[in-house]
Amino acid sequence: MPSPILDGRAVSTLVCTLAAFAAGHAISAAETPANALDRAVAGLPPPTTPEPSRTTTPVGVRLIDVSLSILAAAGGSSADDQHLSGLLAGGHDPHRNGFTLQGAELSLAGVVDPYFQAEAHLVATEDGVELEEAFAKTTALPYRLEAKGGYQLIEFGRINASHPHSWAWLEQPVIASRLLGGDGTRSAGGRVAWLMPLPWFSQITVGAYNSNDPSAASFRGYVSEDDSTSVGGRPWQENERGVRSLGDLVWSARWEAFLDWRTAGLRLGTSWMGGPNAAGGRSDVAGLDLHMKWNLTAGQALRWLAFTAEGLGRRARVGAAILNPGTAEEVTIDGARLRDLGGYGQILVGLRERWSAGVRGEFATATGDSVVRRDGIDGLDSPSADPLRDRRLRISPLIQFHPSEFSRLRLQYDYDRAQFLPGGQAHSVWLGIEVLIGAHPAHGY
Repeated sequence: MPSPILDGRAVSTLVCTLAAFAAGHAISAAETPANALDRAVAGLPPPTTPEPSRTTTPVGVRLIDVSLSILAAAGGSSADDQHLSGLLAGGHDPHRNGFTLQGAELSLAGVVDPYFQAEAHLVATEDGVELEEAFAKTTALPYRLEAKGGYQLIEFGRINASHPHSWAWLEQPVIASRLLGGDGTRSAGGRVAWLMPLPWFSQITVGAYNSNDPSAASFRGYVSEDDSTSVGGRPWQENERGVRSLGDLVWSARWEAFLDWRTAGLRLGTSWMGGPNAAGGRSDVAGLDLHMKWNLTAGQALRWLAFTAEGLGRRARVGAAILNPGTAEEVTIDGARLRDLGGYGQILVGLRERWSAGVRGEFATATGDSVVRRDGIDGLDSPSADPLRDRRLRISPLIQFHPSEFSRLRLQYDYDRAQFLPGGQAHSVWLGIEVLIGAHPAHGY
């Protein structure tokens, strides 16, 4: 019985015959299949180039990119878990002795049409799942304009608008946790950016956002999710107020410039945002940031060097409030003006192969009394008793290894000096691991 499977020669003959037949040629018995195919192809009309579609996506951009980034840390500190949560107040910091899932971020990004791109980021921690960002931005506005709207991190400084997996260090800077909140200040709103017509990159961004998002720590959000407090530990007064006028919004502005040389690049920016706070007053936050990177001689022990510095300050006006209402300790406190200031500077150097190392120094301080709770009773005290406003100093050496572009291992030591700690200082060591699955949207320089 003949085999139903065709051998290679039979398949070739069949394909050539069909091609010649489709072109209107007959194959004689003396012709080989290859000759017939050449003759058939020669008789076909020349190929034409189709006109580009108006819905063609930009070159090199997929319709959708999906990725999953996982960050976890293990380690310990001389401070116990209760005080450690005050030392490391970032929402994705390793906030306890032992193991911490810092976050698993699912990201989706892609081209909507010739006019819009969109992104969405969902983050899961041990406490649950939350929406980090979901926004769309324009791609075809005239006059070098770009608009962005949705639920988004406010473009303030370097840290606030970035995601934890893009940080070199395992923790959020101290001053960022205090003024921008543990998860960064984000809210529903929109902004417009204008790229100035200059020989170098220079951009101005202006935005407006709701002030009562839980992440808006300096405005009508949570200073600490453990209790209902506003700036300086003051009790909430207007956090549930909606938008009744333009004065109920958080307004932001940023200017940034980038200069590029053959072996170095410099990015400089200044930011501001202001709006009502939940303590019956108003907050204004300003910052200055700088990032510079040098590419060193190839083949040397040091391949590149990056320096980053950022300073932030907040001026807040808070209203009078009643502490411990309905109890024997009820007391009325006057309004006040509070000031917070801090910053960080870090150097990271690229070593041979896939290693890098660096050190970061931080400080933070404040003026104006805070409301501090002791034994269930609220009272005014100096900032030194407030973990979110005391005088702070931190030094953090770091070494990291990249097995590939999709994974990273980090070993970090923290030396903290903090007024609220019983002994005034703490030592911590953390080992972090990060893995990335899929294609993640590019990060800024």
